[in-house]
Amino acid sequence: MSRATRSNSIIHRLPFSEDNRGVRWLLDLLAYQGSQLFNNRYTSVLWRKWNALFGEAHAIQNVPLPEANAPKKRILVIGVSAYTHARWPALHGPTNDWRLWTMLSTMAGWNVDIVADSLPYVDPSRQPTRENIRRFIQALLKDNKAGDQFVIVYSGHGDNQGLVLADGSHISPQDLRTWLVQPLNSGSTLWTFFDCCESSNILGLPQKVLCDQNQPIRYQSVRSSAGRGDVDVRGTVISIGSAAGPSGEMDLTDPGVPTPGQTAHCGPLAWAAYRFFCSEWKEGEPLLARFWPSLTGVLVPSPGQEPQITASSILRNPVLPMLRPLPPTASP
Repeated sequence: MSRATRSNSIIHRLPFSEDNRGVRWLLDLLAYQGSQLFNNRYTSVLWRKWNALFGEAHAIQNVPLPEANAPKKRILVIGVSAYTHARWPALHGPTNDWRLWTMLSTMAGWNVDIVADSLPYVDPSRQPTRENIRRFIQALLKDNKAGDQFVIVYSGHGDNQGLVLADGSHISPQDLRTWLVQPLNSGSTLWTFFDCCESSNILGLPQKVLCDQNQPIRYQSVRSSAGRGDVDVRGTVISIGSAAGPSGEMDLTDPGVPTPGQTAHCGPLAWAAYRFFCSEWKEGEPLLARFWPSLTGVLVPSPGQEPQITASSILRNPVLPMLRPLPPTASP
C-alpha cells in the first residue's frame, strides 16, 4: 500500500459462503480460538496442527520438515505491519496475512519460514529488516536444483522505489532481482506474491501474463528498468503483484460472524489464495488461469491499477504451487 492511499483503502470482500462457515473458521484460527472450530466442518486435526505451529513461543523454528533427496518445497512469508516512520501508517492486514499463508502451506506439506513483526513472540532474527530478509531469502534458495519449488510472499507497504520496510527504507527492485532471480538454477521454480502497492512487475520479468476466462492464457513482452529481461534468468519465475498502482486491505467483517474487539483485515492476495484453495478450486490442477478470477473477484481497482502477473518466460498453462489444506470433512 502507498502512504497516499492507505487510510481509505479498505476493500470489502465478496461473501465467502452463504452460511459464513468459511469466514468463521478462518477468524477462529486467526484469533487462536479453538472452541468453535470443533463444531465446524474442518476437523480437530487441523486445529492441533495449527496449535503446534503457533501455540508455543518458538514453535516456528520447529516447522522445517525433512527433505532428504526429494525436491524442495519451501515458502518464505514476510509481513511488515508496525511501521515506525511517520510517512507510513501501520497496517493491520500483514498481521493476518502470514497466518493465512502459513496455514495454507503448512497443511499442504511445505517447509515454512516467517519474517514478521507481529509474531507471537519477540525474536530479533525474524524482524523484517533488510538484512534479515536478505538472509532468509539466501537460506531459502540455497543449493536449489531442478524440480525444487519456492514461494515468497511479501505483505506491507510498497511504492515505485520498491518494498517499504518499517523504518521507511526500501528494498529496491534491483535488490530483489539480485536476491531472488539470479540465484535460481535451471529447472527450479519460484513464485512471488507481492501484496503491496506498485507491485506490477517489481522483478523486471520480460513476459506479462494475460488471463481471461474466455481465452487461452496469453503473453505480452514488457520492458522494465528493474532487470535485464531474461538475460540473467536460469530458473522459472512467476510473480503476482496485487496492484499496478494503489492497493489496499481486505475487510473481513461479516454480520454473520461477529468479531468484537478484533480488526479483521488481510491483504487481497492472501484472501484470494484462501478463497481459491479452500472454496473455489474443486478438482484438476490449480491452474493460474483458474486463479485469476479469484484474484480479480476480490479487487475493484481503477483502470490501469489492476493486479498483474509476469513471468520469466512463456509457459504453457502454468500451475500454481499446491497450497491446499486438509480437505473439509463432516463434524465429528
